[in-house]
Amino acid sequence: MKKYLLITGLICAATIPPATAVTKCVNFGNVDNKCSSYTTTGGADWSGVCGGTPVRGISMCSSTSGSTKGTTAGQIARSNTDTNNKYCWCRMISPAISQWVFAEAHTNNKYCLMDCNSVCMQSMYSWSYEDVRKSLLSGNLSD
Repeated sequence: MKKYLLITGLICAATIPPATAVTKCVNFGNVDNKCSSYTTTGGADWSGVCGGTPVRGISMCSSTSGSTKGTTAGQIARSNTDTNNKYCWCRMISPAISQWVFAEAHTNNKYCLMDCNSVCMQSMYSWSYEDVRKSLLSGNLSD
């Protein structure tokens, strides 16, 4: 009897397909449109509402330069020399995780630290940061 249970168990294990992927659908509305209800919560955090979906993100001043607004990167670097960290990057962290999106270059790291969080928030509602918003909401997203 044990032999038949073992054989049946092996057959079941071999024929049941493994779960490979899960798709998460998020409605941001038309990413060409501006979002609303934007706030900064201090530090590096920012948030907004896009197409009725709450969006949260973070900002970072980096030594990695982006070529144009909306350029994406999987990773960005911080320099041990603070003055090199003058490039503002934004990242959505909820409801999905975006790649880092380049927002703008500052003349020095002090201005970047004072302004980057607001720049990322402004990307949700300002036409001048439309490329940043589009990259945040429609880029290569993960969960």
